[in-house]
Amino acid sequence: MFEFRQLEVVHWDYWQRYSLPLDASIITVVGPNGSGKTTLLDALRTLLAIDDRDMARDYKTYLRHNGKPYAWLRAVVSNPADRRGKRAFFPLMDEQVTIACRVRKRGGDWSRDYQIVAGDVPVETLEQGGEWLGVRDYRVRLAGAGLSRAICRVLTLEQGATDKLCQLSPRELLQLVFDVFEDKAVLDDYQRARNEQFDVEKEIGQLQQGLAELHLKLESTRADVRSYEDGQALRNQRNRLQSEIMPKVELADQRATIEGARPRLTGLRRALRERQRGHALLEVQESQASERRAQLHDALQEVRARQGTAESTFTQARDHARDAEVLVKRRDDLARLTGGKSGDVEALSREVEGARRRQAELKLDHERDRQRSNEVAARVAALSGGGRVVESFEREFRAALDHQGIDHQVLPEIVEVIDPQWANAVEAVLAPYRHLLLLASPGDARAAWELGERMQYRHFVVADRAPADKPGKGSLLEVVRFLANPPAWLPRQLDRIQRVNDVQAGHRLAKGQDWITAKGYLREQRGARQIGGGAHHFGTGARQAQLIELRAEATRIQQRAHAREDELAALGKQLDASQAQLLGLGADSELVTRAAEFADAAARLPDLADAAQHAAHALMEVRAELDRLGADDKAESIAAASRAGELKAVGNELRERQQQIRQERALLVQRIVEFRRRRAQMPVAWRSADALDVARSEYESAHAARRELERLDERLARGGYVEDAACLNLRDKFATDHNALETSIGKREAHLHRARKLTEEARGAYINVLRATVRRYRKNLAALGELAGIGVDAELPELVNEDIALAQAGLTVRFDFDRKGWIGLDDGEASGGQQVMKSLLLLVALLRDEDQPGGFVFIDEPFAHLDVANIEKVGRFLRSTDAQYILTTPITHNVNVFEPSDLVLATSKRRPNSSWAEPVAVLKRDRSSETQAA
Repeated sequence: MFEFRQLEVVHWDYWQRYSLPLDASIITVVGPNGSGKTTLLDALRTLLAIDDRDMARDYKTYLRHNGKPYAWLRAVVSNPADRRGKRAFFPLMDEQVTIACRVRKRGGDWSRDYQIVAGDVPVETLEQGGEWLGVRDYRVRLAGAGLSRAICRVLTLEQGATDKLCQLSPRELLQLVFDVFEDKAVLDDYQRARNEQFDVEKEIGQLQQGLAELHLKLESTRADVRSYEDGQALRNQRNRLQSEIMPKVELADQRATIEGARPRLTGLRRALRERQRGHALLEVQESQASERRAQLHDALQEVRARQGTAESTFTQARDHARDAEVLVKRRDDLARLTGGKSGDVEALSREVEGARRRQAELKLDHERDRQRSNEVAARVAALSGGGRVVESFEREFRAALDHQGIDHQVLPEIVEVIDPQWANAVEAVLAPYRHLLLLASPGDARAAWELGERMQYRHFVVADRAPADKPGKGSLLEVVRFLANPPAWLPRQLDRIQRVNDVQAGHRLAKGQDWITAKGYLREQRGARQIGGGAHHFGTGARQAQLIELRAEATRIQQRAHAREDELAALGKQLDASQAQLLGLGADSELVTRAAEFADAAARLPDLADAAQHAAHALMEVRAELDRLGADDKAESIAAASRAGELKAVGNELRERQQQIRQERALLVQRIVEFRRRRAQMPVAWRSADALDVARSEYESAHAARRELERLDERLARGGYVEDAACLNLRDKFATDHNALETSIGKREAHLHRARKLTEEARGAYINVLRATVRRYRKNLAALGELAGIGVDAELPELVNEDIALAQAGLTVRFDFDRKGWIGLDDGEASGGQQVMKSLLLLVALLRDEDQPGGFVFIDEPFAHLDVANIEKVGRFLRSTDAQYILTTPITHNVNVFEPSDLVLATSKRRPNSSWAEPVAVLKRDRSSETQAA
């Protein structure tokens, strides 16, 4: 690996331009804090294109300090040859090579360019031109010269970080060893391959999941195709049934109907002829009966004449006997009255007048009860038939609505009370609305309202109706059921009223809550009052209650009628007795004045009674003969009426049969014409007798075919069959995608299995290289420990071809200082100086290479924790190695820190009011006396 020989900076931080020699094995940069020691190391890191995110400052930070638009970093380095003779910066074959970095500001940002040229070339010459390299290409060239990524990582250690190597865990140390010896990249490649395999495996899993989803879609589309095919089969069957089978079956039905109609027509004609013969026989019978009735009518006329004469004779004899009998009866009555006691005429007159007045009152009550009884009977009949009792004004208004064709209902017709316990409460609340009319159509509202205004109908006529919402728990609406849509506001009103058992329960409800008891005590916003106890008008229970009440009233009317009849009978007897007493007062004078008339009547009465009796016998004989002839005439009339009815019936039957025959014949002709027309429209193969018989064997009738057609329509309507034929293409596409994806997954799995097997085998073979690297590092540690007089022992890790084992493998290193026993890397038993020594051993062992000696190391303040003895020990150790060391140290340390240095670079702070810092001072040790002594 190459080493530094010279460094030149231009416009780097606060250094304007200076050049430093670096041709020494150990170079110490000394200066106070803030004098630029780390700035110098950062210049070397920038020149080597080393960037670290953990660094607090980058090259842009240093260039912004001085305000210049450019800066140069140039170094002369060695170009050593390896054992095969190849130079580090091949194809450059000079002993020395110039590496340079030019930083310029472009477009507001800083950019770097690098150049590698043979020999010692100044900045001015480089600025003239040459092959400039980008950061990536430049790093590749430096890596080819021996500056690996691991060395770059070591070179980025900040101040005081040198002793942190011993704080690494065994696993971190082993990873650092692999990184330095460039095995880490190979392991990373293997791990990257494994990660890629894991990614491929995950991708295969996702593809398999996608395959499963695609399989589900494929099965779904297959189900859709099956549904589509089933639907198509049903549709084809329906189309065949409708277009072919139905016409065949209907034609076959028409043929069977025609064939069955001809015998029927023949039977009708035969029955017509039989009825015509019966009708002729009845006409002959009627002619004979007419002659008999004429003779009977003549005999009746003669007997009626004799009856008139007998009745006249009987009436005259009866009247004479009756007049004589009346006079004799009058004489007897007057004689009986004269034998009775006399009375007070005025008192008897008042009694008769009072009895007649009471008779008039009872007759008036009888007339009223009769009218009421008729009304009750009408109401009972209406209620028994499911109707209701309607007031006259409501009946008149509803009749007017019916006359105008306005369909309507009254509220009691649509209300039912579910719970009879709350019937009183519901009746009480709805009582004001028992005449409320509901219009069936809102469009009739204007006409109904105009009619209500004209007839002064004082109750609501409602057009806005709506279904009742679900009732609230415990509300009055909960016990009401509407048979039709009620007024929109009525359910809300009932739902606002809460049902309670008593007033105390209602009082416990929230303020403002309306409630009602079962007895009809209502509490509302205006207050509380009793509104129940009236008649029932709503629901079946209301009709039953009205029926019971009306029937009870009818019973009471009947009882009053019986009592009234008894009282009228008693009054009649009392009135007759009083009138008889009044008449007895003038009987004596009438007997004296009419004595001769009464005596003549008594003498003629027996003869007149005999004459009347003979006349009555004669009249009875005539009437008996008239009754006999009348009975005969009545029988003949009945028989004539029966024959006339029979003749009329037979005549009507004949006309009907003739009309029926004409209709049947016309219908048969029409069916034949229709049959021929339909048969002519059908294909020849369909209308043959065999084809029609086959269709009839499949379906018995057109009705059965229509039922099958309706069944197919119902299956198509309810089956939810897919109708889009695109499901066929979709199924084929999903099947193709499924097969392609399944094949692709199989190929990927085979490739993954093969790649995994090759990776495992290659990494297994590379395990031997890792073991060799660990043995090499162990050898370097042992050699460096021997040089430093420190015992070093490294326990080789167990490296196997397994991910977890490789990830957890670690390198355990132990140290023995001054024969005091073995201590670990960071077990807390080592002093600060021993920690630094352990870190230096670990660090230098990483850089030591027997095949390529040399190289350089940046160590920032390695003596920070060392005493004088350990500083000397570290110095001897550094001198014993073959690398180039660039060390930093503050001026506060012991002078022994300079003892191992061949070159000392002294930095200083920028003076106040000065734009640039002083150049770095150079002190070079003269080793000529040591060389002579040797």
